[in-house]
Amino acid sequence: RDLIVTGVQTCALPIFHAEISRLERIVQDFLLFARPSEPHLAEIPVATLLREVSDLLKGQLQKQAIDLKLEWVEAVSVRADKQQFQQVLINLIQNAADSIGREGTITLRAKSGISKLAKKSTPVGIIEVADTGKGIPPETEQRIFDPFFSTKEGGSGLGLPIAARIVEKHDGFLQCQSQPNRGTTFSLMLPRITNDENQPAPH
Repeated sequence: RDLIVTGVQTCALPIFHAEISRLERIVQDFLLFARPSEPHLAEIPVATLLREVSDLLKGQLQKQAIDLKLEWVEAVSVRADKQQFQQVLINLIQNAADSIGREGTITLRAKSGISKLAKKSTPVGIIEVADTGKGIPPETEQRIFDPFFSTKEGGSGLGLPIAARIVEKHDGFLQCQSQPNRGTTFSLMLPRITNDENQPAPH
């Protein structure tokens, strides 16, 4: 009888530890969402940021037959917290990989543009994460930035809300465009550093 009980306990241990780890991640995500840390701003070339994130994740994605590629990477610089934006990009790329499952493409782009920030037209850097996954149904797309809303089993529903909060802390915004069965593109809009800002101040 003791052997049977011990066997059940042993089988249950990995499940128990997995559940504890999942709950810990949810708590950490909630604290990060409720009290996001203030960004430490520095000038960041977006192309460098994208290359570093690509190098970090490319090998992992190749195991799923997913091609992570850089495309249309302009020489755009923004003032941002590098670690926080790495976190945002990793989250978006992992979501894209989940949507694809196996055999597909995730494309990273960087370009300059003009967008409305703080109710005025502002030069922006635009970072895009585009995938060839299954897309998001319109009724789900309306809720993806709602806290605790998730379509993943065991998901906290805080990954995208945290990403959006981080971008907002940088005076930018995060938006999504998706077509079912054709893929999804997330776009990060951030104030970009212009040539005027790079010029030395007059004495």
